[in-house]
Amino acid sequence: MVSTYLSYNLVNRDIKASLNRTGSDPLVARQTEYFKENISKVTTLEEFLDDYQLYSYAMKAHGLEEMTYAKAFMKKVLESDLSDDASFANQLTDERYRNFAASFQFSAEKTDLQTDAQQAEMLEKYEASLAAQGDTLEAEAFYYETMIDKVTNVSGLVNNSRLMTFALDAYGIDGTYYTKDHLTQILTSDTSDPDSYVNQMVANGASNASSFLKLAQAFSFNTDGTLSGTTAQTAAQKEAIVSLYVEEEQIYVTDYYRQRERAYYEQKISTITSVDELTADTRLFNYVKTAFELGSMGASTFKLIVTSDTSDPANYAATNGGDAWVAIAGKFNFGTDGTVDSGMTAQGSTQLASTNSGFATFYDDADLERKDALTELFKTNIAEVENVDALLADTTMRLVLQRTFGFEANEFSVRELKQALTSDFTDPNSYANKSKDSRLIEMSKLFNFDSEGNAAVPLAPHNTLTATMIAKQYVINEVRFLEGTEKTSTQEAATKKAENYQEKIQSIDTVSELLADREVLDVVIGAFGLDPEEVTDDFLKQAFASDLSDRKSFVNQQTDNRWAELVASFNFDASGNLTRQTMGTIQQRGETMETVNKYLRQTLEETEGESNEAVRLALYFQRTAPTITDAYGLIADDALMAVFRTTFGYSDEFSNMDVDQQARIIGENMELSDLQDPAKLERFLQRYSAMYDTENATSNSPALSILSGGSAGISADLLFSLAQLKA
Repeated sequence: MVSTYLSYNLVNRDIKASLNRTGSDPLVARQTEYFKENISKVTTLEEFLDDYQLYSYAMKAHGLEEMTYAKAFMKKVLESDLSDDASFANQLTDERYRNFAASFQFSAEKTDLQTDAQQAEMLEKYEASLAAQGDTLEAEAFYYETMIDKVTNVSGLVNNSRLMTFALDAYGIDGTYYTKDHLTQILTSDTSDPDSYVNQMVANGASNASSFLKLAQAFSFNTDGTLSGTTAQTAAQKEAIVSLYVEEEQIYVTDYYRQRERAYYEQKISTITSVDELTADTRLFNYVKTAFELGSMGASTFKLIVTSDTSDPANYAATNGGDAWVAIAGKFNFGTDGTVDSGMTAQGSTQLASTNSGFATFYDDADLERKDALTELFKTNIAEVENVDALLADTTMRLVLQRTFGFEANEFSVRELKQALTSDFTDPNSYANKSKDSRLIEMSKLFNFDSEGNAAVPLAPHNTLTATMIAKQYVINEVRFLEGTEKTSTQEAATKKAENYQEKIQSIDTVSELLADREVLDVVIGAFGLDPEEVTDDFLKQAFASDLSDRKSFVNQQTDNRWAELVASFNFDASGNLTRQTMGTIQQRGETMETVNKYLRQTLEETEGESNEAVRLALYFQRTAPTITDAYGLIADDALMAVFRTTFGYSDEFSNMDVDQQARIIGENMELSDLQDPAKLERFLQRYSAMYDTENATSNSPALSILSGGSAGISADLLFSLAQLKA
């Protein structure tokens, strides 16, 4: 007689090989191939239930073969919303039904033209593009200030597209529509001559004539194109054009703008001799009004404030603006006649520092309000959009797209933007990808439109249902066997990690990004019942680089199939990029692999049970027991209880006892947490096998054996198992 443990061990010591042998059986191979080939073709629950081969295969895989006949019942299971704790499948005590439902997705995935994660990423890019604008402005200004002084002839400016564009942009002129000859004639016009080229444009009311006149006045060229001075621009002209450029090009005020305005103010304020001189300089006066929050205050009112005699209680500032205006008067050194007090400057160092501080505090307030208002309007409007046409018809959303991705106002037509937005970024032949324009490609990734322009299902490494189930399972696994405050605190921590995973997984685009975020990946590892702390980054890198279709690949060579199932659960292609090819219809790639693995395991257990039912029970216990969370889960499973009763010598009547009493006795005999430890679980099954063989050994009574010379007894294998237990 071969002992149960030896039979079990022959199967389990190389479970991978045992499963491969099972899978190579001609009948099993045909059934498996049929399932893998056809499950992706099914699109409805009715189709699935009507295909008996598919349906029965899946039922057997999940240990529900005896319920295959109950199609109406199983239909309710598969229609359950697993995110709803009150749904039918979630209300059933047997978790096999919930797990079965979780392996299929018959409810249509929710379409969403832009997920929260995509919107957050896009608005981050929007903020980043605005922030980067200051650096761009500074770089262009530095180039202009450096190079314009090297220009010795009008052609040196006109033929330098970067310099010329800078100058044109400063005056709001689109240089696309004007020739070099036209620009040369503008720049060499004698602005004091009514018959000059530029003045004739003004006289005739030509387009942009006033802007071209200002452009001509900003340079010092003779009519023959030579310089009238030592440089193409005086220092004042150069400063003025750079200031105009910054004002014209910045969407919202930048820190570079603040720095320039401060430098200008500090340079000029020391030369001011009267209030009128200050208010006549628009840049200076705007700086002061911003610094002291004076809004649109006029020059006359400001003059009355700063020329107030603050020693007189009835002065203008005190009677009309109270302490606030008196404080402003104290920031300047103007006498009642409007001139700077003798022996002083318009502002001393302390007064200047206070003014600079005020400007730095308030200079961007209005723009921040405008920016925030535009962002909020985008969020509001995008929530109402149903298709790409509505998106592009909304001027607010078009403006945000333009600023986020760096488009010029008319750089792309509506048709081109629509083609980009409806591109599948995973398809190399899509419009966006073929354009090679990184801006269009990036934009296509942050929206979800189908080829018709309607909202589509978002593509992410894990879809919504998969992510929800992983998050739930992770929390369940983390709190298993814990009690009291330890359970509460662990559950809170696990829930936060699970929520972080659900949020971040939506914005991950590649395997590299996933591997770089162990916090996210460790939640998935934990949800699959694996220990993240025992997994190295190198192991994970090799696992995700494996070819899932190659049985000899790294991940498929692992003894534990869960590693391959984990990798397969992600929507990544062989290159590590997102793909739609893994999404299937009613089952994702990972779920199909899991179903096949479960089917092979069920078949293996059944096959072994034909020769020794105890081996089947041992294999079942070895597979299932680690998922048990408490004694009641053990009690609810007849097969698991049969193993427990045999191991500890309880009769079948044990199951007739009060459930709570059964749970108490189970707790007295074993630590359920030990079942998580492979070594302890193996020890337990060794004991079960020995006890089973002892209980079922075929022997006659001792007297009869002696009288009849019978030779029945305990086998050498069983004696070896018992000896091992004592060791």
